[in-house]
Amino acid sequence: MTVDEIRTTLLGVASNHDSRDNGLISSSLKTLKEDAVGRNDQPAAKDIWCLETTLAVQNKYLAAFAELRAGKFYEGWCSLERVEINLQHLSVHLPYLANEYQLGFIDSHSRKFQSLFPYKIFMSPEILEIEKVCTICRQVVFIRRSCGHRVGEIYNGEMAAREVTKWTIVGTAMVEHPVQKYSVPFLQDPQTHQQVDHYDYSTVRYAVHALASPFDGWDVQWTKIRHPHSRFPGVGRNDPCPCESGMKYKKCCLPESGVLRPHCQFSFDVPPPLGTPTFEYAGRNPLPPHAPSKFITNLVRSS
Repeated sequence: MTVDEIRTTLLGVASNHDSRDNGLISSSLKTLKEDAVGRNDQPAAKDIWCLETTLAVQNKYLAAFAELRAGKFYEGWCSLERVEINLQHLSVHLPYLANEYQLGFIDSHSRKFQSLFPYKIFMSPEILEIEKVCTICRQVVFIRRSCGHRVGEIYNGEMAAREVTKWTIVGTAMVEHPVQKYSVPFLQDPQTHQQVDHYDYSTVRYAVHALASPFDGWDVQWTKIRHPHSRFPGVGRNDPCPCESGMKYKKCCLPESGVLRPHCQFSFDVPPPLGTPTFEYAGRNPLPPHAPSKFITNLVRSS
């Protein structure tokens, strides 16, 4: 494939993603980049890197949609995180990001999907970096001695970064806004020692199954509404109010028309498939009754 043919294919991702040959595109880009590097044509090599990264963004977004459809929610979350990271790298070199290759759509809708996930707290390892090397020249770099390759710039069709080759973990923290979002804490069954996914994905599940295509536009707004008292039959008058105010039920929402709970309102550019139910988010506690108390976490090193 030529560069122009690849551009045309990437521009048409919304309509051709089921039929395009990603292997052919990847191998063609590799050959084109090798040729550009051989001619020392740095602008051409950089342009091909942008196309490679664009392909990676599109493929990861499509993978995330398929994973969410299949109920593989954590895997879909990790794919969306990869989309976010690649878009950050690409935005420095592709200033028309929002107008080409559906990247603006992918960016905004990946964030919308992320906003539906129940993950709120993450594990953040504290790492002492002992040695770092440049990914371009493989030289060890120091604070006062750089190899000359600027992090984030493209050299011979590859992005310069710093790879930590020697390190040690000195601690772990629970944070709300991690540097990377892979490290989601999960419960562990104390008897089987197996990971237990205790999160409620009903909101994500509803959204992804209401969409016929990953490129159908949609939006979501979060508010609070009164949920009928009949939804909380097990809550006694003297129990904590289900609205999580900290007050007793009888002194908080019980005298009202309902319990004040989170509610999300979806809007879809394309009507959902027939039979898609009306959905109301109940705002359940992410920890089920009698859940095991030990946490484990997935620590995935981004590449």
